[in-house]
Amino acid sequence: RPRMNILLWGPPGTGKTEFVKYLAKKVGRKVVVKMGSDLLSMWVGGTEKNIRRAFEEAEADNAILFLDEIDGIVQDRSGAQRSWEVTQVNELLNRMENFKGVMVGATNFMDNLDAAIMRRFTFKLQFDYLEADGKRAFFERMFKTRLGDAEAMRLAAIPNLAPGDFRTVRQSLYYLGGSVSNETRLNELEKESSLKKGGGRRIGF
Repeated sequence: RPRMNILLWGPPGTGKTEFVKYLAKKVGRKVVVKMGSDLLSMWVGGTEKNIRRAFEEAEADNAILFLDEIDGIVQDRSGAQRSWEVTQVNELLNRMENFKGVMVGATNFMDNLDAAIMRRFTFKLQFDYLEADGKRAFFERMFKTRLGDAEAMRLAAIPNLAPGDFRTVRQSLYYLGGSVSNETRLNELEKESSLKKGGGRRIGF
């Protein structure tokens, strides 16, 4: 059976982690989550051992192995200055090649990944910012309200909104308390957009 390695890439907050949870629920498997802090070791050879153990753990549990922020582990080897920077990438490539389960990697910075690892991914799925219909759907579901025509037009004009932005705004407004209008919600979403790199312009990946 061909390997099943999936790369999820795109800006923060666009739903990559939620997709892994959804996938696990659909196929009835648990998820083993590993980040760079779980795998990177200060000792020579330690990172390679941690990578091997992560794959062995997922395979033993018949679980989906989710490597979040995978770019922190597999930086492009062309810029490597130390031997262990190459060997840890080689270890991951070997494990991906021979893994019998499902491995998912997520990154906000696909350009930083080693070229060889890109060939190990069966599918590469891009997660992007919401379009107008998506923004309205998230607004009305997250805030349990309806938008007027003018409000919908204003929302559609806010660039670079991701699902995570609606959650952030909902959480912040909850702690402020009191009644909240759509005007206030839109103001907060505009602030979230303006704080992103590029001053609200679309970011290339």
